[in-house]
Amino acid sequence: MRGYNLSDKPEEISSYSMPLLMEDVKQLIEAFGEKDCVLVAHDWGGAVAWAFAYTYPQYVKKLVMFDAPHPYTFIRELAENPAQREASSYMSFFQQPNSQDKLLANNSEKLRNMLTEPGIKKGYLTKEEEAKYVDAWNQPNAMKSMLNYYRASSLYPFEERVHKPVALPHKIFHSPTLIVWGNADEAFENSNLDGIEKYVPNVTIHRLDGVGHAPQHEQPQKVNEFMRDFLRK
Repeated sequence: MRGYNLSDKPEEISSYSMPLLMEDVKQLIEAFGEKDCVLVAHDWGGAVAWAFAYTYPQYVKKLVMFDAPHPYTFIRELAENPAQREASSYMSFFQQPNSQDKLLANNSEKLRNMLTEPGIKKGYLTKEEEAKYVDAWNQPNAMKSMLNYYRASSLYPFEERVHKPVALPHKIFHSPTLIVWGNADEAFENSNLDGIEKYVPNVTIHRLDGVGHAPQHEQPQKVNEFMRDFLRK
């Protein structure tokens, strides 16, 4: 995705708007000479994938999501669930103009505490892998670009837009969808899955107890099993 690690890093916040991010996915599919794909996504990639699936459903044969809340249920939870607003309050910090400097200070201490140290404690990340993340975050303009996803979001400024309705071309996505969800995700309340069948009727959900925000890291073998079963159908 643009902005991350060695990918291009356009400077303008507008370069990270959802229509452009969706166009990246569309052009990638077309660059391989394909007309559709199985789209697999997580976190911000998941936000783009949900929007893409609802905007260009003809391009998505099947959809696989790891801990990326559905846009309709997420906005509902932000509006109605104080626990989700609290869990998402980091967004207002990320949207601040100089937040990248604070996140990268002291060898990316804040980011390591947030993202990699928990994985090291649980045993699914190593110190060597953490160093590669730190290198990626410290690529020139990478962190600023990564945070521009939040600054370009329709939830900016976060405190004022949590009640903003979602505007997508379609209300229902009909293609087969797999959701693998860590029940111990600190960023997203489990209630984000409540009522999701209203918007994704052909959905299969696997919940993993004790697993956090990245089930593909914490339980890769189990996640691969879920995906293989899903893709064989």
